[in-house]
Amino acid sequence: MGHHSYFEIAGHSFLYCRESYLPDVAALFTEEDRRPVVQHTHDNGQPWSEFAYVATVTALRERLQIQGFTKARARESLAAALAQYGEGTGPVTDPEAFKDGIRQLLAAEPMTFPNEKDDVSHPSEGSLDELSRWMDSRAFVRLLLDCAPDQQGTVSLDLTQLTGCCVQLDPARRIAEQSRREQLADLTQNAPLLVLTEGTTDARLLSAGMDVTHPHPKGFVSFFDYTSGGAEGGVAQLARNVASFVAAGVANRFVALADNDTEGHAGMQKTLERKLPERCRVLFYPPLPLLESYPTLGPYTDEPVVADVNGRAGSLELYLGRDVLQTDNGLMPVQWKSWNGKLRRYHGALTDPDKAKTQERFLRKVKAHHAGTLAPDADWSGIRAIIDQVVTAFG
Repeated sequence: MGHHSYFEIAGHSFLYCRESYLPDVAALFTEEDRRPVVQHTHDNGQPWSEFAYVATVTALRERLQIQGFTKARARESLAAALAQYGEGTGPVTDPEAFKDGIRQLLAAEPMTFPNEKDDVSHPSEGSLDELSRWMDSRAFVRLLLDCAPDQQGTVSLDLTQLTGCCVQLDPARRIAEQSRREQLADLTQNAPLLVLTEGTTDARLLSAGMDVTHPHPKGFVSFFDYTSGGAEGGVAQLARNVASFVAAGVANRFVALADNDTEGHAGMQKTLERKLPERCRVLFYPPLPLLESYPTLGPYTDEPVVADVNGRAGSLELYLGRDVLQTDNGLMPVQWKSWNGKLRRYHGALTDPDKAKTQERFLRKVKAHHAGTLAPDADWSGIRAIIDQVVTAFG
């Protein structure tokens, strides 16, 4: 017969797994659900242990509900499975009628071994076990929970058969905790990379630019518009967003992308001093050759002075392209503003009218690119440098 783990509800056993266990089912339990391990010895001297996780129907239903495995989703999954399982064998069984059959089965006395009945229109332990292969294991568990005769009863994942000879699963191993950790790690790897910026405008412009310079990661990178709900923008808000994501245990990998200017570096300094999780990166717009010799105004003179503004005035507008920044009188100048005593340097930025003009020009440039009418001197180097940094943020 072999050694199996299985899920048990109302005394009936399902989801048999030979010489292993289903991680998604194990992850529905917690280490607080672990039953005390009881040691035994077979007649031949081989040791074995009673090893199981036990929780209530309500607890598992709530955990599945949070994961999106709702009653409606379980029903839809059942209907799809019945259509596949019953393909070529006659009309598809009505899901609600089939659920009534599950309720009757779970309310009846359990059989010692699964019944290998082939008629899917009349649920048996055997036919249900076969049907479960056509469903996500969590949707199948939710289906069973919704049909349980005792909604205050218990359910279990029994791993006892895996602790003896042949398999020798260590009963001290934290199966539920490990399975949940692996599940979250899988989510971290597969979910889109979230990019947090200082504001809605940055997110919108970077997303539009990425469609031009890096169209292939579309759907794998998401610029998170945290300010659309009315929250203020700026580096202070970005720092708070990072703290909130870390505190909430957001599973996605995420990048906090700040301006390469004095305010940006000062505003993220405390965040960088914290111990951040592996799934988080704090970055600044990268240094740009264009900004190494850039016209500036003030604070001591009204005449333009060429200076390296990397790290002091590198807001996103300065990364939108030389063509976007160009005027009849040269590049739009940076205006030096406040002095930061801690970093011992001024903060600079384009004037508000110039900022608005660059944003408008950039969006026209993006539109021209998609229309195939782009000027040959279009400069995407700044946007490309930023997106390159985002794409390689995790090595």
